[in-house]
Amino acid sequence: MELQSYTEVSEYFGVSQPTISIAIHRLEHEFNTELINRNQSHHHIKINQAGATLYTHTRKIATQIKEIQRDMDDQSGEHINFGMPPIIAHYYFPELAVTLRSDGILDSLDHVEGGSASLLERLKKGSVDVALLGSATPLESPTIEAQVVAQSAFKLIVAKDSPLAQQPSVKIKDLENQDVITFTPGFIHQQVFADLLKEHSLHVHVSYTTSDVELLKQLVSRGVGAALLTDEAIQPSDDLVAITIADDELPPFYVSVAYRKSHVLTPKEQSLIAVLSNHIQAQ
Repeated sequence: MELQSYTEVSEYFGVSQPTISIAIHRLEHEFNTELINRNQSHHHIKINQAGATLYTHTRKIATQIKEIQRDMDDQSGEHINFGMPPIIAHYYFPELAVTLRSDGILDSLDHVEGGSASLLERLKKGSVDVALLGSATPLESPTIEAQVVAQSAFKLIVAKDSPLAQQPSVKIKDLENQDVITFTPGFIHQQVFADLLKEHSLHVHVSYTTSDVELLKQLVSRGVGAALLTDEAIQPSDDLVAITIADDELPPFYVSVAYRKSHVLTPKEQSLIAVLSNHIQAQ
């Protein structure tokens, strides 16, 4: 659709102009319709609605062919591109690893780390095959199969000597002009926090941004700022205070096992999904 002359198309593909013309006529004969509007006086071609429809389908087919090739290359099942955000990994993976090791799956995992939003995009594009993802709503996508396996609440974490630490609950508006620590873009925590700040027209001072959940908790415990964190990532040994957020519009945090609907799962990937689903739901 981008090139609008036989000359440009032939040069792009490195073939003669008659070859391009013959190919187009074959497609028109196959589908019994004209695919381009021809302007012979200027030697320009412009794809019509039928051509645009065919172009859309062929792009989808090209993507599927690439995925087929990846699936064929992965049939040995030796490696699984497994995506998992560090927050989810910190809480769930130590226990999961024991079962995955005994089932002979652990050493097949090629761990891809990142925020849930960025991992979801990689899952859609095919560089990740199975993932544990966090979200503020249950995942719904025409291309992704997802099963919610856990649900938890967001909490505000502060240092023990923070003025907020003595309150049984807080409202987001209580953070007005407070120092906060945030996760890097691509983390659901950051997306939820940014949405809440925008909704309440709040102004905060971002003291630090990180993708490391342990560093975030240590900075909070030392009074560098408050932060939003799911209660599953907060341990009794953490030297901080977790406070309930009383805003009704605050969503829960969902954890889902996800994979592409078009991906043909290997036996090891099927076993991985079963372990993730069964063990996380049982915790």
